[in-house]
Amino acid sequence: MFELKLEKSWYDAMHKRSSVRKYTGAPDKEQLDRLGVLCRKLSWQGITVRMFKGPGLKGIKGTDVYAVVVAKKGTPMELEGFMGEALVLEATAMGLGTCWLGAMYYPEIINRNVNLQSDEVVHCVISLGKCDMPAFAPKRKDVVKLCGKTEEELAALGVWQKEAVLAARLAPSAVNQQPWKIEADKTSVSILETSVLLKKYAPLDRGIAMLHAAVGAYHAGREAVWKKVDGGYQMRA
Repeated sequence: MFELKLEKSWYDAMHKRSSVRKYTGAPDKEQLDRLGVLCRKLSWQGITVRMFKGPGLKGIKGTDVYAVVVAKKGTPMELEGFMGEALVLEATAMGLGTCWLGAMYYPEIINRNVNLQSDEVVHCVISLGKCDMPAFAPKRKDVVKLCGKTEEELAALGVWQKEAVLAARLAPSAVNQQPWKIEADKTSVSILETSVLLKKYAPLDRGIAMLHAAVGAYHAGREAVWKKVDGGYQMRA
């Protein structure tokens, strides 16, 4: 589970992406074709990622293209975030804008489009489009607050641990709650649950952070292997 071929370009994309709700146009055919190939690669382990063009989005301007992450009931929500964020980072690397949407879409249209089955659920969709993306530094929690270690203390553990933690820190989340606690030691990095006010999307958000952590480790030359532990997931690389 959480097995995925990572791309080097996703590391830079993590530092560039920000949520975009106003676009200058929809992706072109070549971009849609490239993203379609990735969607097929992301569609396994109980997850199906599909793209649509047409009605369905609410409050989004300039594009009518979006991806839907469909999950079999019982599939960890973290996996939805993990696979969906891979699409987000690839789109960002291509110069496109994206936004995770938990409410700004019409469920009845989305469910009809994907032909949602009784054993499937949709928690979020992802808008995709062209946009002018200025340099953006999203507000995030201090590293010490997230993991109890300074950057210097992380570096003392190892390069891949530091890269994984700092990459996870950049992950987007519902109302920017960053609903996770990060633990790092000489052999592992863990993304764990923590108490937050808005719990509905917290597991999905942790999955997004896990993908970021894996990309950070990959940038440092390590490939992540995730396992379930008490309170979350642990990565060894």
